[in-house]
Amino acid sequence: MMKIINIKEKIRKNIYLKRNALSKDEKDLNSKNIFKKLKKTDEFIHSKNIMFYVATRNEVQTENMIKKSLSMGKNIFIPIMINDCNNLISSLLIDFDNELEKNNQGILEPKEEFKRIFPPEKLDLIILPGVAFDCKGNRIGRGKGYYDRFLKKVKPSAAKIALAYEIQIVEKIPTDINDILIHKIITENRVITPV
Repeated sequence: MMKIINIKEKIRKNIYLKRNALSKDEKDLNSKNIFKKLKKTDEFIHSKNIMFYVATRNEVQTENMIKKSLSMGKNIFIPIMINDCNNLISSLLIDFDNELEKNNQGILEPKEEFKRIFPPEKLDLIILPGVAFDCKGNRIGRGKGYYDRFLKKVKPSAAKIALAYEIQIVEKIPTDINDILIHKIITENRVITPV
């Protein structure tokens, strides 16, 4: 188990360095191309209730994706972190510009008056962040297990799609029993469907 943790930590450090080296223009252009691909997937087209992560500075940027998805009539939910148990809950978002504020980790979440909790088992599609992915659908997050715990609560038919820059795709990620496979990984260059 320690060996897996150490390998994951090494991969994390390597990807953080690569991701931090991307310019804002590169991130914006790549994120735009990733959304073009996401919009064409059957999972996105046929989903009504979609949970998006709200991106930090170096992740695939989701603000425009969320706003455009709202304008397309999708119900958009975003995660709220429950820090004392490393869990997430989903909350309905109506107005990106006016309903959010930074939490103690600098991640945008709904202000208290805009928290509209939604059962995870009613989500059709979960758009996931991550640090690194392999082509088999394995994912490395930040290491706290927030999404692994949350994904155990969604219905089996809910699609799980990760957004990543091409530089975040690695050859192989070590796994343990808590890891949950992703259905698709979308980069600026391709849509990876694990077999």
